[in-house]
Amino acid sequence: MSDTPAPDLARLKQLFPGRSDAEYASLDAWYAGYAALILRMYERIANDPTAYAEFLALTNRPSRPSMTGKVDSPKQTENS
Repeated sequence: MSDTPAPDLARLKQLFPGRSDAEYASLDAWYAGYAALILRMYERIANDPTAYAEFLALTNRPSRPSMTGKVDSPKQTENS
């Protein structure tokens, strides 16, 4: 008997209706592997201060641009 619990496939069945049990099991394995990859990448970046600073710089949202001048809509131009 395996110590691994059976996956709860209810959410996958809601997201992807009409698949076979084998396809749901395959999707579950794929998502589990993807999540493990992302976690491993984050742990490696978080444990390296230089890499983490670069990660933060890449994911930092720039401030939203503000409009300083008047912009005419296409309907207000003389060519329309």
